[in-house]
Amino acid sequence: MTNQLPDGLVPGGASPVFTQDTLPDALQAEHTLASRHWAVLHVLEGSLRFANIETGKERLISAPDRVTIRPGLPHRVALEGRLRCRINFYREP
Repeated sequence: MTNQLPDGLVPGGASPVFTQDTLPDALQAEHTLASRHWAVLHVLEGSLRFANIETGKERLISAPDRVTIRPGLPHRVALEGRLRCRINFYREP
């Protein structure tokens, strides 16, 4: 897993800022991004646990860190207490 986006991606919008009270259940369950779609998860406050289902590895992501998520990568997040985060979306042209 890298924190670099490939060159040439087109911005595709952003999520609202989520908190520990508003983080959607769908993000806490295993899911993937669609083909040709990328995301960058920004932790603005607190921390969360990012699980890469493909490798079986988990990583604690704490503010102000971020994680880049590639298309098709099975993953999920888990709360670790207080949280503010947002997701920026990108797509391949």
